[in-house]
Amino acid sequence: MISESENPLDTLPPIQPGATAKTQTRQFQLRLPTELYLRLELEAARRATTSYKLGASILAMFLNGKLVLKQEPIVPPTQAPAESDLSGVNHGS
Repeated sequence: MISESENPLDTLPPIQPGATAKTQTRQFQLRLPTELYLRLELEAARRATTSYKLGASILAMFLNGKLVLKQEPIVPPTQAPAESDLSGVNHGS
């Protein structure tokens, strides 16, 4: 399990002044929770591509404004879901 301080989907790092790429393409690694990794692999297979190419497409689309974040209402932590809302949740039993 990824700790809260290592969560790659939590925050964006600040922009560094004067930082620019020196090559046309760059390669990087990404840490994903296993469930997200498997979902990416399955989606890539459905599209007859690799997870690397699909991930690159998703990132490029987002950065070019072709993908936007879905806004979901924020539930305050003091409001726990009703028991009936948890009927489909596996409680580890």
